[in-house]
Amino acid sequence: MGVSSITPVLPMVATVFDISVGRAALLITIFTLPGMVLTPVLGMLADMIGRKKVLVPSLFLFGVAGFACSFAQTYEQLLWLRFMQGIGSAAIGALNVTMVGDLFSGNQRAEAMGYNSAVLSIGATIYPAVGGALAIIGWYAPFYLPLLAIPTGILVIFMLKNPEPGASPSFSRYILRVFNSLKNKRLMLLFAATMASFILLYGPLLTMLPFLMEERFTDSAFFIGLMLSAVSVSNGIASFNSGRLSRKFHPESLVKTSYVLYTSALLLIPFLPNIYWLVVPVLLYGVGQGLNLPVLITLIAGEARLENRGAIMSLNGMVIKISQTISPVLMSLIYFAGGFKGVYIVSSLLAMFFFILMYLLLKPASVGSANPNTLS
Repeated sequence: MGVSSITPVLPMVATVFDISVGRAALLITIFTLPGMVLTPVLGMLADMIGRKKVLVPSLFLFGVAGFACSFAQTYEQLLWLRFMQGIGSAAIGALNVTMVGDLFSGNQRAEAMGYNSAVLSIGATIYPAVGGALAIIGWYAPFYLPLLAIPTGILVIFMLKNPEPGASPSFSRYILRVFNSLKNKRLMLLFAATMASFILLYGPLLTMLPFLMEERFTDSAFFIGLMLSAVSVSNGIASFNSGRLSRKFHPESLVKTSYVLYTSALLLIPFLPNIYWLVVPVLLYGVGQGLNLPVLITLIAGEARLENRGAIMSLNGMVIKISQTISPVLMSLIYFAGGFKGVYIVSSLLAMFFFILMYLLLKPASVGSANPNTLS
């Protein structure tokens, strides 16, 4: 909701506030920026005081600050309110997958992560179209949607039954335990794969694709939203089946396959003759994302114990926030240097590089060499 619902109106925001493409992209960057610092801190706090005590206030802040964005009178005010909304968002995604990891293990965890990613994809399918439709009212209307976080927070308080970590050790011992987990080279490689995935998602797709469509094909925010929704449709289908596929194939093989799909999709986008052909790479990209993210998150969750899973998943969340923050800026710079072709060629080369890296280094975990940090 924090990104997907507003990407269709980025060109409209640029027009209303008389700003450049690069400055409009800051609406995404400023939203993800707080998570770079706060996500791991809040994850550690969730390990020490409990998941709900961090999650519920985060949902309320996300909802209130997001709704307040609709009343911004200047672009500077809008940026400050997006920053506050980003503070609320910092813990939500990381605690979501942490709690799924707490509730399930083994093959059930892989399936649950796949279902979770499918639900996220349903939201990502709906929100661009809804945001584009609300834009008919005005640029501000998509910012009404975050109010839905308020009743969600109330439901979490009264209805969500989840295991909470036991009595926490001393802070120094807890930090030492987390630090020892970070010596795991496989975990570092999975973090790197996460970073690449979100750089490719937030830069060339969510940020630059609306501007490419406006320049070459259509200026309809609603149609732009529908195209972004198509990514989430194929993403959701692939995510929903990722747990089953993980039982038939090595999860690591699914991750490698996703980078082949990323490379193909990104390389096609700038050379398409009309908007109808754009559906092909968009759907390909969504399948890659659906194979990649739930499997990566499942593998990362499997590298941590219950008592420090919040920290590990939040560190992965920090990696995601860093990627989300730098990617729009990075792709904007590449756009100014080489246009849309430059953006998508560089992005496809990055995807190809990570395919090679994963092919060489990400090996299936052997049954007899389980990570000592893994909760059985």
